[in-house]
Amino acid sequence: MHRGSTLIMDARVREPYRRRGLAGAITAETTRRLFAAGAEVAWLEAGGAESWRVYQRVGYRPAGERLYLVMN
Repeated sequence: MHRGSTLIMDARVREPYRRRGLAGAITAETTRRLFAAGAEVAWLEAGGAESWRVYQRVGYRPAGERLYLVMN
């Protein structure tokens, strides 16, 4: 990561309120506020195909992959 970048985490909506556009609205508004506050890069990690579709609808695009290593 570099200076001016930020990670958006855990935009979750309870089951009875899903599929109403709330996660997208929350993510879009959070992203807007971050850039208004001076962020240069905002990134997130999707928990699966369904959440990735939400993020794509608000303008996020794939920019790479993350590799997790476990050392024993």
